[in-house]
This record gives sequence, C-alpha cells and structure tokens, in this order.
Amino acid sequence: MSVQIFSVTCRKTLTLSLFVFFFFYFLLSLPEMLKDIKMELQSFRTESKQDMLKIREELKQDMRVELALLKTEVYQSISANTEKANTLERKLTEAETRIAEAEKLNAAMKDAIIKVMENYKSIQRKMTDLEGRSRRNNIRLYGVPEGVEGESMPQFVEDLLKKALSLPQDMRLRIQRAHRALTGKPGQNAPPRSIIINFQEYICKEDILKRAWAGKVEYEGQHILFDHDYATEVAQKRREYGNIKRALKEKGVRFQTPLDKIRIHWDTGVRTYGSAREAALELRKRGYTVQLPGADSTDLGPEMEHLLRATVWQ
Repeated sequence: MSVQIFSVTCRKTLTLSLFVFFFFYFLLSLPEMLKDIKMELQSFRTESKQDMLKIREELKQDMRVELALLKTEVYQSISANTEKANTLERKLTEAETRIAEAEKLNAAMKDAIIKVMENYKSIQRKMTDLEGRSRRNNIRLYGVPEGVEGESMPQFVEDLLKKALSLPQDMRLRIQRAHRALTGKPGQNAPPRSIIINFQEYICKEDILKRAWAGKVEYEGQHILFDHDYATEVAQKRREYGNIKRALKEKGVRFQTPLDKIRIHWDTGVRTYGSAREAALELRKRGYTVQLPGADSTDLGPEMEHLLRATVWQ
C-alpha cells in the first residue's frame, strides 16, 4: 500500500516537473520565437512591398502602352480628319472659283441672250413691217364659195367687185394678181379659203375697201367680207381679239382694231390696248366674262422672259 502511494506521488511529481520544465523552456524560447515571427513579418512586408512595386510598375507600363496606343490612334484620327478638312477646303475653294467663273459666264451669256433677243425682236418687227408693206395693195375677200371662180381668178374677182359694189363697168380696177389662200383645199362643210387680191394702185384698193365697208355685200345670196391682207403676225394677233370683240358687241361698246391693237371707247374715255391679254384683263376688271389669252404670240415664251428677269445667283 505504501509502495503504491509512493509510486503515485512520484508520477505526479514527475509530471509537474515536466510541466514546469516545458513552461520555463517556453518562456525562455518565447523571445526567440517572437524574433522569428518578427523577421518573418518583416520578410513578408518586404516581399509584399516588392510585389506592390512590381504590380505598380506593371500597371504603369500597361498604362503607358495603352496611352501610347490611344495617342497614336488620336494622332492618326486627327491627321485623317485634317487631310479630309484640307481636301474639303481645296474642293470648296475650287467650287467657289468655278461658281465665280460660272457667274461671270452666266452674266455674259445673259447679256448676250438679251442682245440677241433685242436684235431678234427688232428684226421680227422689221420683217413684219416689210411683210405688211408687201401686202399693202392687197385685199382679203372672205366667204366666196370654192370653185365658183372658174378658169381665171383675176377676171372672176373683177366681175364680182363691179357687180357686188355697183362699180362702173368701164372702171379699171388694175388687178395684178388674185388667188386663193395658199392652204389645203377645205372639206365639204368647212369654210372656203379666202381670196387674196393684189391691186396695182393703193388708191384703188382703198376705194374698194371703203365701198365694201359702207354696207353689207353679198354674192349669190351669201354675205362676203372685205379686209386688209395683214402680215401673218398681225393677223394672228387680230384673231386673238375675237372673244373680246364678241363681248364688247354684246354690251354695245364701240371698238376699233387698228392693225394689231384694239381701241375701246369706254364711257370714261378711249383706251388702246397692245395685246389681247392686256385688253382681256381690263375687261375682267370691268366685270366682263372673257377667256384670258395666253402669252402674246410675238413673245419668245415664259422661259425666255424668266431668263431675262433672272439675276445672277449669289
């Protein structure tokens, strides 16, 4: 029993001694361990710092590369845009130069066209005047049926005039030529062609017209009309007054048509109009219902009139 107690006591004492030994050993080793931990921490800090520096350098390098690439792209884009701007500027300068040249050419062409048109109208007026003078001794006879003239138109006309106008049989009319208007023969129900009569003397022609206009003239029961043989342009302008003359006749307004004009005797006074359009506009203002004619037959057309009025583009 005593031996067992001793044995237990010895084991406890040994265990306690070992514990005390290891405890003091730990206390003695603690500074060294702390030193090792501190060194490890310092080493870790150093390595971490180096890693951070390395990462920072790598980031800097990457940023430098990216910035360099971006800078290159920006420079290239700027260069391309600069070249485009320079190209556009050159083209704009060239376009401005061409436009300026075109404006000069346009102005010169406009002046030339105006001059040509003025000359054309002057020549046209002279030609109309010459044509009118060449027809000065002519009379137009309207309403004579086709085919009644027989073999000789001059002889037929002379006999017709003496009979219809009650002229002396021995009166010399001095008819040089007489023929139908130089157009195609009309159809069965179409109006007959007019007869153009050329007199040797103007006085004789005027005397015939005066007698014919003094009253109603008939040939075999049909009404026939006498008029001057107007130039083509004048005749065209006179035809344009047709609607206007009918409207005036319906209202009992007196009018006259000297050559290519119309003279209207209004209650407010006499006015002369140079074209059917001008007269029609006046009639419309006064409450008449008349068709408005187109441009004057002597005009060169609205396009040319617009060209004359146009100014050089700026």
